[in-house]
Amino acid sequence: MDYRQKNINDQLDRDGIVIASLKVADKKCVVCAENSLRVLGNGFDGRTKYICTNKICNCRFSLA
Repeated sequence: MDYRQKNINDQLDRDGIVIASLKVADKKCVVCAENSLRVLGNGFDGRTKYICTNKICNCRFSLA
């Protein structure tokens, strides 16, 4: 495991996010364009929060 993947895993552990328990989204990531999104939950103002499970990307964002 390289340094970036270790940081991503540490961040997920700190935030209490278990990737295996998240629902798979049917959208592509807006950053890496892979079909690797999972639904984190509901965000502010009716938006849905997503996290990318691509081992290089790992971005988080909300969409209406």
